[in-house]
Amino acid sequence: MNPYSLMVLAAAAVSLVSLLAIRLRFGKVDPRGKIAEPKGRASAGILYAFTAAFLPWKKESARRHLLSYLAGVAYHLAIFLMLALLIVSSLEIELPVAVWNTSLVVLLPGLACGAGLLIKRIVNRRMRSISFAEDYFANLLVTSVLALAILVAFDLLALSVFQVAGALLLLYIPLGKLRHMLFLLTSRFYWGAYYGRRGVMPYADHTKDLR
Repeated sequence: MNPYSLMVLAAAAVSLVSLLAIRLRFGKVDPRGKIAEPKGRASAGILYAFTAAFLPWKKESARRHLLSYLAGVAYHLAIFLMLALLIVSSLEIELPVAVWNTSLVVLLPGLACGAGLLIKRIVNRRMRSISFAEDYFANLLVTSVLALAILVAFDLLALSVFQVAGALLLLYIPLGKLRHMLFLLTSRFYWGAYYGRRGVMPYADHTKDLR
C-alpha cells in the first residue's frame, strides 16, 4: 500500500477514534432516569427524527429558505460521496473510470452549491454578523477538497494530491465545527426518542410521511 493511502486510512482512524471519545464524553444520558410513564414508543420518535422530520415543509427555516435548504442537501451529498471516493481509493480498490465520471453528476452541483452558500454567508449582512472565521474556513476546506476530487475525476490531478488533502480534512473533522455531523446524529436520536416516548411524535397527520 502506498504512503498516501496509508495516510488517509490513518487519518480516518484518528478521526473516528476522536469522534468516539467526544461521543463518550458528551453523550451521557441523564442519570436521573425517566420518571413519567411512557405514552408512546421511542422507536417511532427516532424513526420520525431521521426521516420525515428532515422534509423541508416540517422545518420552518427550511420552508422559508427552500433554495438554501436544497443547496445544503446537494452540498452534503457531494461531501459524503467525496469521502466515500477518498476511502475506497485509499483501500487501493481501483475504481472504473465510469464511476468517477458518474460521480461528477453529484460532485459538480455540490461544488457549485458549496461555493454559493459561502458567497451567501459573505454578502448577506445578517449571516455575516453571526459568522465566525471558522465558518468560512470549514466551508473553504471542504469545498477545496471537493474541487480536487472533481479534478481527479476529470483526470486533471494526481490521486495522491486528493488523498493528502483528504487526510488533512479527516484530521480536522473532530477538531472543528465539522464534528457537528456527530452531534447531529446523537442529538436527533435523543430528541426523537424523548418525544416519541412522551407520545407527542410523530403526530397523527405525520404518519403518512413514514409510509
